[in-house]
Amino acid sequence: MEDYFSLDGELSQKIKGFKHRPQQVTMANAVHQAIQDSSTLVVEAGTGVGKTFAYLIPAMLSGKKVVVSTGTRHLQDQLFYTDLPLLQHAVSLSINASILKGRSNYLCKYRFERFEHYLGDNPRLENAYREVKNWSLVTKTGDVAEVNELSEQSEIWSHVTSTRDNCLGGECPDYNKCHVLKARKRAQESDLVVINHHLLCADLVLKGEGFGELLPSADVFILDEAHQLTEVLPNFFGSTLSSRQLQDLVTDISKECSKLASNITLISKSYYMVLDVVERFYNSVAQKMKEQRELWRDVINDKTVYKAYENLSAVLLVLEGQLVTIAGETPGLAQSHKRVSEINGLLDEFKTINNKVVQWIELGRRRFSLASVPLNVAIPYQKAIQEYKCAWIYTSATLTAKQSFNHFAEQLGLEESECVMCDSPYDYAAQSRLYLPSIKIQPNEQGYTTEIVNRSIPLLKASRGNAFMLFTSHKALNQAADLLKDSAFNVLVQGAAAKRELLKQFQESGNCVLLGTQSFWEGVDVKGQSLRLVIIDKLPFASPADPLVRARSKALEEAGENPFMFYQIPQAILNLKQGVGRLIRGEQDCGVVVLMDPRIKSKAYGKSFLKSLPPMTICQDELQVKQFLEIIHDSEIAGY
Repeated sequence: MEDYFSLDGELSQKIKGFKHRPQQVTMANAVHQAIQDSSTLVVEAGTGVGKTFAYLIPAMLSGKKVVVSTGTRHLQDQLFYTDLPLLQHAVSLSINASILKGRSNYLCKYRFERFEHYLGDNPRLENAYREVKNWSLVTKTGDVAEVNELSEQSEIWSHVTSTRDNCLGGECPDYNKCHVLKARKRAQESDLVVINHHLLCADLVLKGEGFGELLPSADVFILDEAHQLTEVLPNFFGSTLSSRQLQDLVTDISKECSKLASNITLISKSYYMVLDVVERFYNSVAQKMKEQRELWRDVINDKTVYKAYENLSAVLLVLEGQLVTIAGETPGLAQSHKRVSEINGLLDEFKTINNKVVQWIELGRRRFSLASVPLNVAIPYQKAIQEYKCAWIYTSATLTAKQSFNHFAEQLGLEESECVMCDSPYDYAAQSRLYLPSIKIQPNEQGYTTEIVNRSIPLLKASRGNAFMLFTSHKALNQAADLLKDSAFNVLVQGAAAKRELLKQFQESGNCVLLGTQSFWEGVDVKGQSLRLVIIDKLPFASPADPLVRARSKALEEAGENPFMFYQIPQAILNLKQGVGRLIRGEQDCGVVVLMDPRIKSKAYGKSFLKSLPPMTICQDELQVKQFLEIIHDSEIAGY
């Protein structure tokens, strides 16, 4: 590894701006050894270590089959289209690499053809349809990310891509032309495959469904942004039923029936009845629930909710029976019959309270989702990966809490793994300040958000905007947005536009203050003077009313542990590290992180949070912070 990462190594000679970092060499050596030994390695790599290069170089040189899994599709594209080509050129090494995404990221020829006949009912999508039609004639990959003219959130994608529920698999008449099948074939023939955690989990849990095994057999699995895995895995080891699934089912049946010459009046009434009972069930639940997410057993005990649930189940049973008579008409109707049957099985499953899992219901805007997940995923996860006798490498900038890997390792059953901590090479003490203001009001008191905004305004003025304000709840975010709407700042609010568009506006416009919740606490990379200030309203503790938190806390109590100390604090520390990590993204970056929460100073556990953060210079005087921000602005030198 020294030949590549040293001061006069190949990367220094070939890549402009590359700098030798001892921490990067340490990580590269650890990854290389784990690959050679087919062992398990857990690496926390602080911001600036260069973890991507530190695992890609030993992976590319190993001569083994490697799967790299990332947290998001954006990171997938960054890895495959930017990082890999750069390194291949730098080290003069040609490897056969491919990118593989979930089936919903590829154009489905069968569904696209069906949508053409359904377009008359959706005239607002006509322009989008033409864009997709023109692109479909020239694309070689079918990856919808190629269509720059349409947003990722465009409604048309749900009509012309497939999901696990509606994919016809080997029964599809376009099976041999399928873009998903071709992408998987490329992956099987590649030396290195870039995927994401959702696809990895699907392969581990749903192996053998649809197209068979999703991923090729590999010698090495590298999981970047591995902290996200603990949130993704439970959904795959459990089961879900949502209003979106039911609405998509009705839409797909309608499309299939629109091509039939036979009389379908009876079944038409049934699938429209499904939409009606879904709406009625949502309304009954919305009247009962006080929180966005609650334990299912607490909700289903209500007589009105139970009756609405029974009606939903009864209508879907009727639909299943009616589909039997026409399931042979098209592959799509046969698949729809299978889907209804599976949904009815799930409805029966949620009628029984199972103490071995956590069951909850979550409400959104005119939507609901039922979920059932195992309380502990470590056992099923370890059982699933035992089939892969290879190296497993987990890495992220946030894997430790209180300087320990225990919390992360226990969640995945990795207690026996080798753990390596590579600190950031950045000079946090000089480049940043951690401001801990004296806030007299407590986070649970009325008027807290108003106080936070009032205390933030002088800092925002000193930084000329260029700030993130990160909140732990949408309620606080909306309240802050209302308080700042008439301010002198260019206020951008999460939800007002797509995340990518908001970040573009933030970097291109002046005097910007971006207000965000969880999705802006991580995976957001803004370098330079566009971001000088990050304000965090509260320590990001999970709500004690959350069903999963309640269930895990109860299990720890029964085991004789303190759930607050052993579960809630470590998880909140990891979340806080992500939020704080938005500030310093490059060697020349500098700025201020503000932790408004008074508990960071008043509670004994506050020391655990502070010890887990980068070594920033702590300030408790507003004047000093404002002077530091003024120096940054006046000097135009991002390197303090």
